[in-house]
Amino acid sequence: MKWLLEFYNERRGILARYNVEALLPAAAAQLGRDALLAEHPSTPQRARRGLFEQAKRAGGQDPSGWVLYRIGQESGPGSAQGPDLSSAAGKLAGATT
Repeated sequence: MKWLLEFYNERRGILARYNVEALLPAAAAQLGRDALLAEHPSTPQRARRGLFEQAKRAGGQDPSGWVLYRIGQESGPGSAQGPDLSSAAGKLAGATT
């Protein structure tokens, strides 16, 4: 199955799109994140993280600043409509239950 993923980085103001092939949305998200980090490597930390930064990271915040914005199945060739991009939370929540 082909998936179209969009990642957003608020700090940099960048929206990145990736097409991946995977059976499940969770696997597609991991492949997309790997491609994203290969193209946009995270910047090294300048100093030791403070307590606030450590707490944010423990709460699931990705230190790179990238967030999976949308994920959807890619439409086949010759399709009149664009890709089905639904919210990432809805698709991923359905895959994990």
